[in-house]
Amino acid sequence: MLTDTTTGAGRAVLIHDRCPTLAELTDTARQLTDRRPDLCRLRTVGASRAGRPLTLLSVGRAERPGRPERNVLVVAGAHADEFAGRASIVELAHRVLARPALRTAATWNFLLCLDPDGAHLARGALTARTLPEYFAGYYRPAAEEQPEWAPAIGARLPESRTLLDLIDELRPTLQFTLHSMDVGGTFLQATCDPAVLAAPFATSAAALGIPVETGTYDTFWLRESGPGVYLMEPHHIDRQESSTGMLTPHPARRPDDTGGVRASTWFAPQRHGGQTVIVEVPAWTSDRLGDTRPADDAPERLTASADRLRTRTALLADLLTAALPHLPDQDTALLRAARTPLAASRQLADEWDPRALGRRLLRPGLMTRAKLAGIDLWAHRIPVRAAALLRRAVEPAGARAACDTARLDALLQDWCARYQRRFRPAWLPVARQAEHQANIVQAAVELRHPA
Repeated sequence: MLTDTTTGAGRAVLIHDRCPTLAELTDTARQLTDRRPDLCRLRTVGASRAGRPLTLLSVGRAERPGRPERNVLVVAGAHADEFAGRASIVELAHRVLARPALRTAATWNFLLCLDPDGAHLARGALTARTLPEYFAGYYRPAAEEQPEWAPAIGARLPESRTLLDLIDELRPTLQFTLHSMDVGGTFLQATCDPAVLAAPFATSAAALGIPVETGTYDTFWLRESGPGVYLMEPHHIDRQESSTGMLTPHPARRPDDTGGVRASTWFAPQRHGGQTVIVEVPAWTSDRLGDTRPADDAPERLTASADRLRTRTALLADLLTAALPHLPDQDTALLRAARTPLAASRQLADEWDPRALGRRLLRPGLMTRAKLAGIDLWAHRIPVRAAALLRRAVEPAGARAACDTARLDALLQDWCARYQRRFRPAWLPVARQAEHQANIVQAAVELRHPA
């Protein structure tokens, strides 16, 4: 629920059904600190590659005589194209201020945005209410520039280092990372068995009318502790049974031998006895991703998804090759971002294709209708994302690439329309996105630290 303890810019836009900008979120945190200096503290804990601040809001003081302080860490903005976490932080901060029991349970630490540079490039999609509007301003960094995942593939980012240092400082009993997607349902993943969260997760999703996603390709090889609730097991990701990894919808390469997924920020709290919970919500819901009945047409559907991905990737690769000579800078963040899904597409197509590696997806008992729909969704989503990124990347070429941009415009419009027809996305109000994530975070803390 949207409690009314204080207002603020972030809360105002939440009520008006959009996520706050980073400036509005920071302003809300500052207002809370000014109004409740006894309970709220705001500090800069690091800087991005471009020098933008990484800001931490701490709420509550859970010191108890003779016992160390218990900390909870909530991270938003790990992916630039995912905005719901900003709204969820606003909701959670107000809940903690309104409910003394939550402050007794733990000190709450909110990292407002882990990737402010990416958020700056994605800001054009923030106010979108339709998929075409969303993809017109779309941005998601290359895999090695995503702070949560970068350490697992050997990339060194100051944002990753800041988060890892913060985890070592706070030693959180629970870290929550708030994620979202364009079209889909809700699901969660945790580094310890999340079976205890299955009931509150299902209750919240049902109450808010959010479909549970049981077929996302991110979790194909993970143990399910309840519908849409998954245990994150590092060996599954390190073996790359799914090339999307578990939390990397835009994979670039396999984890290296010296790092691997245990080097990611998700598993860092385990050094101090803590755990991580990842909560996913959709901006647009689809009712096609929760059917757990066995699939009866898997070979044909897998082949179609693989072929679609290959065909669309080849078109985009040709357009990129044609545009490159006209670009003044061939190593921009947008170009690097566009290359990531193009590279991933080739690997994914082989993983799905029953004529290649995809035959393992046909083993008895694995393929459900939801999982087939999940693969179908990625076969639509990845080319649309790649086309959107490439369209933005080649824009500086101007008239010299006019033919290419016109072709990209046509492809993006067509593929986005097909995506919409296939999955019938329905806008999920921001307040409901935020309430669901806040419900799961609150439930997890109360279960870990009962009053």
